Amino acid sequence: MTKHLLPLFVLLIALAPGRALAQSAGADDSLHVIVGPGARTLEPIAIPDVVCTSASQSACGTVTSVLRRDMLLSFFFDVLTPRSYLVDPASEPVAAPSWKDWVNTGARYLIKAEVAGPAPYKLTFRLYNVTGQEAIPAASKSFSGVSERGLRKKTHQFCNAVLGAVTGTPGVFDTRMAFTSKVGPGVKSISVVGMDGHGRGGLVSNGSINMLPSWGFGALIYTSFRHGKPDIFFGKKRLSKDAGHYRKAAVSPNGANIVVSISYGGQSDLYLMGKDGKVIRNLTNSPSDEVSPTFSPDGSRVAFVSSAAGGPQIYVMSVGGGGVSRLTHAGKYNYAPDWGPNGLIAFAGLDEGSSDIFTVTEGGQIARLTQDQGSNKDPSWSPDGRYIAFVSQRSAGSGIYLMSADGRYQMMISKGGGAGNIAWQR
Repeated sequence: MTKHLLPLFVLLIALAPGRALAQSAGADDSLHVIVGPGARTLEPIAIPDVVCTSASQSACGTVTSVLRRDMLLSFFFDVLTPRSYLVDPASEPVAAPSWKDWVNTGARYLIKAEVAGPAPYKLTFRLYNVTGQEAIPAASKSFSGVSERGLRKKTHQFCNAVLGAVTGTPGVFDTRMAFTSKVGPGVKSISVVGMDGHGRGGLVSNGSINMLPSWGFGALIYTSFRHGKPDIFFGKKRLSKDAGHYRKAAVSPNGANIVVSISYGGQSDLYLMGKDGKVIRNLTNSPSDEVSPTFSPDGSRVAFVSSAAGGPQIYVMSVGGGGVSRLTHAGKYNYAPDWGPNGLIAFAGLDEGSSDIFTVTEGGQIARLTQDQGSNKDPSWSPDGRYIAFVSQRSAGSGIYLMSADGRYQMMISKGGGAGNIAWQR
């Protein structure tokens, strides 16, 4: 946004007063903190190197790094530097912390773990409340028979339990997201990456343009030009069956409905489509373009983009096509909505070449989540509504970022340009 002109798009956005970038760095593991009134203080947590008992150093290093990475990505904990620890983790039993020494580090919480080998490994995890000098049983986990490849998954599961024990809502550290990746001129593939940025790899690549991924029925749904025109695919199966040009498809949370944007030689409308690919009926049937459908958490309503007002804006309607109402009235170009499990719709807004991330309620209340941080687009909610993944091009580095639902905490998880169309599996 151009601050000097204070366009309407800025004036009508609910901004937290006095926001400023307090901490910013270009490394992948750097946390960007946006400071404003009522900022919550991160809880200090100590995570010493795991106790390595007859296990490979590689296995122990993996578990230690996943623990610290997940707790950093929680946007709830402040992971204290190991240099500040007053205890030799190798000499202290996992089940018997030296409370005084851990209190003196300033930690409120403590994670201790052991990897016992040789493979398959036994993993032991314990979460402690240092202030209360007690274990937290809900986040005490042990796993046996863990292969080298299973180390990350089991550690993520423990970290999910840690967040659940402390906040009441389990974490989603073992989830993944799909995104498009530019391979070359006229070629796009669809890749996946874990929430922590690990395991980035190709999922759909066929020498054509593949785009607009979404999830449904336990697999990926996407648009592909592999047969010369845009069609909807479910996995490797072409779902669309006619001459229409298909854009993004969305599956309702309960799998009962599919809504897809189709053009039959003119503008795009939203249609209800069966699981067999048969087009059932037109839901919008207007002279404007309607694209980018996304379902409400209960599956009863659909948010989408329409050009009915002269430029792209966010609208909402019932799954049957009635009760259409406009949600965004600020800005000239709002696009890429994603309706989260918390009831908020995240979207991107473009003004004078700069794109930023916003949220809007069904009542039309807008909040801005990014500003003066480069170009930000394609938001996607996490399964728990705690985070938004998005694509950003900024001075600190371009790639896939995570941020908290209020935009206060932001962090790059996967570096590199050319990504787009983020779709978190949920």
